Amino acid sequence: MTTQNTNKRCACASYSFEVLLTNDGGGSVWQLNNTGCTATTQSTFAPGHDAKLKSLLTRAEDGGHLVRRADGSTVVVKDAARVAADLGWGSPGR
Repeated sequence: MTTQNTNKRCACASYSFEVLLTNDGGGSVWQLNNTGCTATTQSTFAPGHDAKLKSLLTRAEDGGHLVRRADGSTVVVKDAARVAADLGWGSPGR
């Protein structure tokens, strides 16, 4: 009997960061930045989606924003360089 691998959500979909914006009325809103990924895969990342995540981490690092990783009911917040290092990538996009 052969066991079939099931697809899981691509890991890049778990990461995001927010940018504080101000509007003309003096109010503030948060703009969510993520990869927009809805892919599933048998691997960690769908093909090319490691590059999507690297791009997101580079934008977060360049703007000095913290990156959020949501995994179920757990949310972990780290700086982009730490996230990249945890993934074994060194500094994002560099």
